[in-house]
Amino acid sequence: MQKYIPLILLLSFLNIFSQEAEKSIKKDTLKKAKLPLKVDRKIKLQTDEGTWMSLDISPDGKTIAFDMLGDIYTLPIDGGKATRITSGLAFDTHPKFSPNG
Repeated sequence: MQKYIPLILLLSFLNIFSQEAEKSIKKDTLKKAKLPLKVDRKIKLQTDEGTWMSLDISPDGKTIAFDMLGDIYTLPIDGGKATRITSGLAFDTHPKFSPNG
């Protein structure tokens, strides 16, 4: 039984110190933010390549759908400008065309 006394003392001290640490956090330092957060700044990103992207080709073979940075885009199979079809807070991935397009 005496060999457990140092362990019991250690656990008791840890418990006391953890309670004191919780008391030291003032309530006014904890801020609660409501979602969606307001945008302070916007960053415009333009790229011509990506990694770890998922894509799908339309059943008619004319359009590619792909995801990049949490949004889904479509692009003509012959090339051109990509069109963003989803945006917002959700992180959209793995685009998939339905069988009827």
